[in-house]
Amino acid sequence: MSSITIDVSEALAKIDPVQMEKAIEASMKGASDLVRADVKQYPPPPASSTYARTGTLGRSWASRVSGLRAVIGNITGYAPYVQGADTQAWMHKGRWRTTADVARQMADPVKRLMEAALARWAR
Repeated sequence: MSSITIDVSEALAKIDPVQMEKAIEASMKGASDLVRADVKQYPPPPASSTYARTGTLGRSWASRVSGLRAVIGNITGYAPYVQGADTQAWMHKGRWRTTADVARQMADPVKRLMEAALARWAR
C-alpha cells in the first residue's frame, strides 16, 4: 500500500487565530444584520384590516455578536405571539413568518456569506 504524508505544521504555525476570529466575528455581524433585516419584514395587512400598524415589532429586532456567537432577538412583549415558532397565535399563522421559517430561509445565504468571509481571510 502506498501513502503520502503532507506536513502542514509550518502553514498552521502561520495562522493567526486572533485575525481569524476577527474575520469570523465581522462576517457574523454581517450575517446577523442580513437575518435581522429579513425577519423584521412585515407581510401585507389582511384586506379587511382596519388596524393601523405602528412598526414597533419591526423596529425592535436587534442583534448582538459576541466572539463567535450571534444572537438576534426582539424585546417586544407580543413578538412571540406574532413570530414565535412555537408560540405564534392562530390569527398570525400563515401570514407572518416565524423565526424558525426565517432561520430556514436564511441558512444558505448566511452560509455563503460566512464562506466568502473565510475565503477572503485565507488569502
